[in-house]
Amino acid sequence: MLSISEFMSQDHDRLDAIFVEFQQAAEAGSAKERFAVFAAGLRAHIAWEEEILFPPFEAKTGMRDAGPTAVMRMEHAQIQQLLDTIDESIGKGETGAAARALLELLGAHNHKEEQVLYPALDDLLTAAET
Repeated sequence: MLSISEFMSQDHDRLDAIFVEFQQAAEAGSAKERFAVFAAGLRAHIAWEEEILFPPFEAKTGMRDAGPTAVMRMEHAQIQQLLDTIDESIGKGETGAAARALLELLGAHNHKEEQVLYPALDDLLTAAET
């Protein structure tokens, strides 16, 4: 069985690869489909975190309105806004700035999750909870 860190980090890598495909498709003119796959995957990833991973972390640490999950939720809202902006911009040739902003945000966000939150979950949760 994979640890939470391994599973979620692999999903980050999967999503990163799909985003590269979106960027390549943008150059070829078929970006909408690849972006839809990426956005759906990223939204599912965020839902897994907020609905499945964060509650037990918060229950065990007592941190909800402050701490790592509060920061992650704030960043998830920013990510969702950027996904909407990119989706609306596809076809207009205006995705560049939003795509760069999303990549920058995701890079820092994923690093915090992979270095802080996921290892903390691996340490806090029992095998049955995992």
